[in-house]
Amino acid sequence: MAKVKVNKAPTIQDEKGFHNFALVVMILLAIYCVIPFLLMLSVSFSSEAALSHGYRFWPQEFSLSAYQFLWVKRATIFRAYALTILVTVVGTVANLILTSLFAYPLSRKDFKLRNVFAFILFFTMLFNGGMTASYIIWTQVFHIKDTVWAYILPGSLMGAMNVLMVRNYYNANIPYPIIEAARLDGANDLKIYTRIMVPLSKPVMTTVGLFAALSYWNNWTSGLYYITNPKLYTIQVYLKKLMDSIQFLKSSDLGSEATMLAAMSLPTESARMAIAIIAILPILCVYPFIQGELIKGMVVGGVKG
Repeated sequence: MAKVKVNKAPTIQDEKGFHNFALVVMILLAIYCVIPFLLMLSVSFSSEAALSHGYRFWPQEFSLSAYQFLWVKRATIFRAYALTILVTVVGTVANLILTSLFAYPLSRKDFKLRNVFAFILFFTMLFNGGMTASYIIWTQVFHIKDTVWAYILPGSLMGAMNVLMVRNYYNANIPYPIIEAARLDGANDLKIYTRIMVPLSKPVMTTVGLFAALSYWNNWTSGLYYITNPKLYTIQVYLKKLMDSIQFLKSSDLGSEATMLAAMSLPTESARMAIAIIAILPILCVYPFIQGELIKGMVVGGVKG
């Protein structure tokens, strides 16, 4: 008589061992992610002379020259920060509204044009008109050049993947009978959207909001393409221009020996790292407060609806 092989159920020891293994892996991954930031911080507090011998995780020669150089330009940097915050807030709110408004009808099974709009959304993930066509449209049709709208409208206003994530969240977490019950009680689509869909989708909206905020905060290409007025530089664009200016002074033949020595004394590597620290510091401060909703939204929003 053939023996039947019985699979043993996992024991508490097996689950504990797996959890410990997963914990070790996550700790190693966390260290792998943190190390570059520590190195970047160390370099920003190092002198240029010490950096000529290579990077170290602890400053070989401590120096605040990079931050002193940036502090001289604090008025311009603060103005760029204010504009960046404005663009990030307005763009993120607009992104959340448009994304959720597009995702809501796609989640409704009784919407007749559901497949048509889903195809249009999917088509944008595969094809685009290219940079040249986009530049002509935005500058000659919408006239956004040298305006704040140049940071908000192109690129980050709504993403197809975010729409699909929100739609999947609606399908997986908001039962359709709730919508039917609201319809029987006399609620129209606007009330259903504002009083049911939006309040119940906080986790996924937090996730999409963080993605949009990061995209707007780190956006410097729009400023490079559409902005020529220095007063409209965001922090990313201004720091990019500042770094380019330092590199230009370092590599140019300025004639006067005193001027050349002054240019050579400018921080380059340390300034680059200090600029990166300044640019990412607000995001690092905000992220711990929303990481719970972010993880929840990503896990549930990624479930196929």
